Amino acid sequence: MGRFCSPVPFDPLCSDQGIHLRMQQQQQQQTSQPLRVLITGASSGIGRGLAQWYAHRGHTVGALARRQDLLEELAAAHSNVVPLIADVCDAEQTEQAVSRFALEAGGLDVAYANAGVGQRTREEGWDADRAELIAQVNVVGATNTICAATSIMLEQGRGHLVGISSLAGHCPLPDAAAYGASKAWLVFYLRSLAMDLGPCGIRCTVVMPGYVSTQMVDGTGVELLTPQARRAADRIAQGVARGQETIRFPRRVSLLTRLAGLTPASLRASMQRRRLHKRATSRSQGR
Repeated sequence: MGRFCSPVPFDPLCSDQGIHLRMQQQQQQQTSQPLRVLITGASSGIGRGLAQWYAHRGHTVGALARRQDLLEELAAAHSNVVPLIADVCDAEQTEQAVSRFALEAGGLDVAYANAGVGQRTREEGWDADRAELIAQVNVVGATNTICAATSIMLEQGRGHLVGISSLAGHCPLPDAAAYGASKAWLVFYLRSLAMDLGPCGIRCTVVMPGYVSTQMVDGTGVELLTPQARRAADRIAQGVARGQETIRFPRRVSLLTRLAGLTPASLRASMQRRRLHKRATSRSQGR
């Protein structure tokens, strides 16, 4: 397991005085000046879309992932993309990659904890190996990324942490026990960090997208960046630039998820039993 951040000690310099002005200045910087942006899971899907979004606008991008060939391909298309080969599950690798990028780029303005895995199957909840894999990447990997970035941002006195969670982390859903739990953890973690780090000039944003057709979801390996993932990246980057604390989309799915969270657990269980019965009936009939 990776290391976890220590609590931020009280610092009299991180007082309420000037916090709002600092946040406004940081938001203006994200919309008008070149940024140094770190993105994990940048080789495909939403991460690749985010890397391209920032690169096209002249920002310096630290694209971190395990797949060297895909990162080099991305860097070859964009001179302002720096490939960072690392496994977010390894705390030392992640810290070294993030520190190297910040040193070469002259700082770190925005850090995306985006790398993630997820298979929506019932068995993931009670398959120890699969549940551990999901926890390693979605929980430990995100923690390693956030811890490494936070250390740098605290020294700077500013920065913006962004975690790519999911609407599946808003309330318990069927077929997503381990995945949903891992994404709920990220929501809780970043919202708590926002209270600890806000006085020190560090913003935190939680992103909760619904289903986005990407390589991670489909598992086909055919497209590195689907049109849906490109649109999701655009929506996320614009929301981050506006300083949104929470970004949810699509709106209809977000509303349904919130309503599901208000539904009694007994009713949700009854609906799931009926759904599983219908699925089993369809399979037995060969449909």
